[in-house]
Amino acid sequence: MGLLNKVSKWRQKARTYQSFILVLTLTLSSAGLAASSKKSWQNTPTPEDWSSFFESSDKDRLKTWDHIKTYGLTFEDLSWEWRLGWVRACTAASSKVCSDIMQLGLFDKALVVRAEAATRLGQRFAGTGHPPALRLLKTAYAVQQNSRSKEPLFVQYRILSALNQIGGEGSAIGKQLSMNSQRMNNYWTRIASK
Repeated sequence: MGLLNKVSKWRQKARTYQSFILVLTLTLSSAGLAASSKKSWQNTPTPEDWSSFFESSDKDRLKTWDHIKTYGLTFEDLSWEWRLGWVRACTAASSKVCSDIMQLGLFDKALVVRAEAATRLGQRFAGTGHPPALRLLKTAYAVQQNSRSKEPLFVQYRILSALNQIGGEGSAIGKQLSMNSQRMNNYWTRIASK
């Protein structure tokens, strides 16, 4: 009887251990965790992290986002490369998380993230005349960090391009915004005529 109890307890421990490993493995793989520690989201991603992130599904990335939040991190806390990656990954996704990420990206502290968000909004809403996207882009165009010494930075070009791509009222908004700079007016004239 003693040996049977020991075997039974050993099997129970083995099943518990196997279940733990299975749950851990499924959590890590199905959540698409490209990086599993708080610090790794704040550092430059490795090529393996980057590849894993973009190969994961939208559903897995949402699980990953929930996992990131368990660390107490926000979008702004991530490295600029990860913020850029999230903006790219959210281009075609329609979740609330991705809508928030696209908006945060458009007003990000990193110029390259803001420019990417503008481009991706243009792609996401191309030909729709989507009013909320147009309002966001119009607001972002006026952000002081998008120009230097009254000269436009490349993000403003991207915003005009996105407005043109979205269409609808975007054409009127783009024309109005471009009037403040000869460079921007020339650029708008060139892209609006295509």
